[in-house]
Amino acid sequence: MGELILLRHGETEWSLDGKHTGRTDIPLTARGEAAAKALEPVLSRRGIVAVFTSPARRAVTTAAFAGLADDARSGRDWKRH
Repeated sequence: MGELILLRHGETEWSLDGKHTGRTDIPLTARGEAAAKALEPVLSRRGIVAVFTSPARRAVTTAAFAGLADDARSGRDWKRH
């Protein structure tokens, strides 16, 4: 059976301050970028077959730094049924 791996976006200034970002498109901090980049060697060995991300820049950037951008489909790409 397959596995479901969930990742939260990297640190932002608002998450650092304990604020809820909601739909506000806040970029990652340098620490958030570094944490996402640290995931790449681990995730590259996982054989991931699908990646879904919200269209928020912080989520898309996290996926890119984690080495998942080539397979990522953002919320903008999802079809509504």
